[in-house]
Amino acid sequence: MIQLDKVTPDNIMTFLWVGAALVAFALAVWGLVDKIHKVGKEREETRRMLDNNNRRINSLEEGQRAMCRGELALLNHELHNGNTDEMEAAQAGINTYLINR
Repeated sequence: MIQLDKVTPDNIMTFLWVGAALVAFALAVWGLVDKIHKVGKEREETRRMLDNNNRRINSLEEGQRAMCRGELALLNHELHNGNTDEMEAAQAGINTYLINR
């Protein structure tokens, strides 16, 4: 049972200050945990975007290689007067790249 003679305004203020400090500490910890959670989400989103960009860059590199093979086939065709096998292979490679893109 509470002894009323020991309950003084100073004791009540001390109790309220301790309670307020605990609430402030809990809110600070909660805010820190929330920020850590947001950083984790942003990190995952950044990783997903980087993976997507990496796939796009690899696709562009594949297209560049197909175009270079085509240019090389054109050059070889001009130099060797009618090497149609290389031209057909280059055309097939470029068509495959464009269709699968």
